[in-house]
Amino acid sequence: MPIIYRAEKGSPLSIEELDNNFKDLDSRLKILEDNPDRGEGLGKIQIRENQATFIGSFGTDFGTFTLPTASFKPRGSWHPKTTYQTLDLVTMEMAVYSCLKDHTSLSWDQDRSLWQEVLSLPKPSSSSLPLYEKATLPTQESIGKLAALITDGGAIPIFFNGEAWQYLVKGETV
Repeated sequence: MPIIYRAEKGSPLSIEELDNNFKDLDSRLKILEDNPDRGEGLGKIQIRENQATFIGSFGTDFGTFTLPTASFKPRGSWHPKTTYQTLDLVTMEMAVYSCLKDHTSLSWDQDRSLWQEVLSLPKPSSSSLPLYEKATLPTQESIGKLAALITDGGAIPIFFNGEAWQYLVKGETV
């Protein structure tokens, strides 16, 4: 039943109309008292490894969800006329770059805006890197030392990570 307003009626309310207004308001108030708005909000977010659990302010478990993770894909040296995808890693000019957008490469100068530098290695003091075969790699070297590993496929850039020699792009130890 709708509430009757004196201003809308244009005349004073009768006793019956006044009582019905109070009854209507009383029944609405009773519904609210019997069914309170719980108002539970987000109380806590727990992060464990790649999982996020959402707990409500009243302790309700809203669920556990796997968080997305970036999957970088090492691709070696940058080359023109090559299809690259977002998060591909390439080496260029003594630095490692991550691809920002899927594309087919043209020239480095034209494509430079599609890449973000993630690691830049210092230029070696001499104009050439020391060349090693796997059997001749020194077991101790200064951290960050750059060199080239001679393989059947050619020279591959490597660096000393403080404990072992590591491929510059692949991330694997030699």
